Amino acid sequence: MNRILLEEMLKKMKQLLEKGDDIGNLKIGALYALGNQLDAIYYFMGHELGGVLEPEILQDGQIIPALEKLTLKYHLGIFHIEEENAEHITFSLEQCSSCKDIGVTKLQIPQGFCSFEAGLYAGIVEKMTGKHCFAQELECRLQGTASNCKFMIVIPPE
Repeated sequence: MNRILLEEMLKKMKQLLEKGDDIGNLKIGALYALGNQLDAIYYFMGHELGGVLEPEILQDGQIIPALEKLTLKYHLGIFHIEEENAEHITFSLEQCSSCKDIGVTKLQIPQGFCSFEAGLYAGIVEKMTGKHCFAQELECRLQGTASNCKFMIVIPPE
């Protein structure tokens, strides 16, 4: 992997998200061209970006308020916490940044579409806790079964 290129891509994605610009359309074309392998790439990119975002917001140790602030700052959607404990955080995103501009609500996709957000939130929580976290999209608006995208971040025990 070309680390210099990756860093430039992350910088550009951060700028677009700060301005509230769409990154979903870029993802759609690449997803159709490359297939499901792109999900892993977007998860990785999100995870890496989550590890370099706003240390001052993350320093207070309060995970949920930090996730809410970063969601708002980078126009990722509207954050709704559903469940939180020491082992996992479940939340939904209304107007999720990856799929909010896609008008089709039933793409018949077997897995979620928003792997970038899953990776991003995993990277943020990993940075805050110092534990290797994993996140997965449980439901995607594009599957036609939910009105919002729903995610779970798994936090390993000590």
